Amino acid sequence: MNKQYDVLVIGAGNGGLASAAWMAKEGKKVLLLEKHNLPGGCAGSIVRGRFEFELTLHELCQMGPEGTGEVRKLLDDIGTDVEWVAMNEAFHTINTHPETGFDVEMPIGVDAFVDAMEREVPGSRASMENLMEVNRMIFDAISWLASYQNNPPKAAMLLKWKDFMKMASVPADEMLRRLGVPDKAREIYESYWDYLSVDCTRVSFVVYSFMVYTYLTLKPYIAKKRSFEIVLALEQRIRDFGGEIRYNTPVKRIDIRDNKARGVELADGTYIPCKRIISNIMPTVVFDKMVDPKEVPARDKKLCEARTLGPNGFVIYLGLDASADQLGIKGYDTFVRETADTEVLFEKCKTRKSHRRIFNYSCLNRAIPDASEPGTCMIMFLLLYTADAFDDVTEENYFKIKDQIVEETIDYFEEAAKVKIRDHIEELVTASPVTLARYIGTPQGNCYGYAVDMWDGMLPRTMSGEKEDYTVKGLRFCGGHGTQMDGYSQAYLSGREVARYTLKDMEEGR
Repeated sequence: MNKQYDVLVIGAGNGGLASAAWMAKEGKKVLLLEKHNLPGGCAGSIVRGRFEFELTLHELCQMGPEGTGEVRKLLDDIGTDVEWVAMNEAFHTINTHPETGFDVEMPIGVDAFVDAMEREVPGSRASMENLMEVNRMIFDAISWLASYQNNPPKAAMLLKWKDFMKMASVPADEMLRRLGVPDKAREIYESYWDYLSVDCTRVSFVVYSFMVYTYLTLKPYIAKKRSFEIVLALEQRIRDFGGEIRYNTPVKRIDIRDNKARGVELADGTYIPCKRIISNIMPTVVFDKMVDPKEVPARDKKLCEARTLGPNGFVIYLGLDASADQLGIKGYDTFVRETADTEVLFEKCKTRKSHRRIFNYSCLNRAIPDASEPGTCMIMFLLLYTADAFDDVTEENYFKIKDQIVEETIDYFEEAAKVKIRDHIEELVTASPVTLARYIGTPQGNCYGYAVDMWDGMLPRTMSGEKEDYTVKGLRFCGGHGTQMDGYSQAYLSGREVARYTLKDMEEGR
């Protein structure tokens, strides 16, 4: 006789792990199905020689000390055992434009950030102080929304947070101009833009500034043993709560009949019945490949067609035979661009030909000095492509193209950062959009979910997530493509959010 489960979770990525852990914590019989032989999805590491490279994590947002940020609360509530490291820098940003360029290290802390901006852009203090006060209001408003699990009383929201609601539909770049932030200060402030996968003319000001303010007040955090430490901690808690996990178990089909989830069919033909399914696989893949076309709801079909896929990435991992101090590498997380115009940068990132001199890099040893052996360090370069830049790549030219990207990136890094690393490269590994497409199974190797837009950002998604997006009874979605948008922190929050919705669905019989 088949074992009965309250909920099936498909995919042990960050969102799936968080959902499964939360459901199991609440006493539900959970089965987590993962196609690979280990959990994590994009979260993990690879070992080459004497280096262990972090795959994707830069830093977590909404953390803070115990009991403060929403992500920290989530992970603490689940009971994860992770050693956290707080960062004391916001970012290092380099603009190599010959006339308007800059090289600035921005600190954590609102006052310290404003002081640093004033030193770099004299006369910016008043506008930056005003901006930070607006950011505080935004932070308070979003925290208030979270306290109602994104379903607040509408009248109270309109009365209490009317300024927040007015700003929600204004792009970040436009609002910064309205607030009188000087151009150079605005350009420095917008350095985080690719964390949200879209330029500042198309991302909501409240979403962008909430992220910046959260970093400044709660600090960015990383796990001492990197992202896989978080993965293993979540996996352990799922088991502790009585949940079951099956690896090497790909799901072939989600059985939907008469607009209700019925169960799943595995790749080996095994059928597992269950009326509640949480998918960490994005809706585009689910409804295109895993569901009978006749059962795809019209709203989901239209929504998948209306949305644009977020960026895909090309990652370069370098293990160097000299320390960061010896090489003169500054900062942990650095953005390098040839212009600070985020709209221009976004367009340039659409093709390999135009994508030049744009990337960010992280030196993990600046956050965790013993991340590699003494006298060594590691650098991870990330190049984001905002369209399918590898659509013309063939088997014959694939490796040549990868080598070319690596050479150009290292050349520009040495020029922009004024650091020579080429003669110190001991290990070099790359992951292209092709690599990501093969491993995580997303179209184009997409690693940012759905691209953010004014009509489809965090606020519209969270406000419609519980009811409007619930089109198949018993089927919900979590992960970086979900209501909270892309990123590790957002995937964890999406996992908890969808688990809460599913618990409510079960309680109300919907």
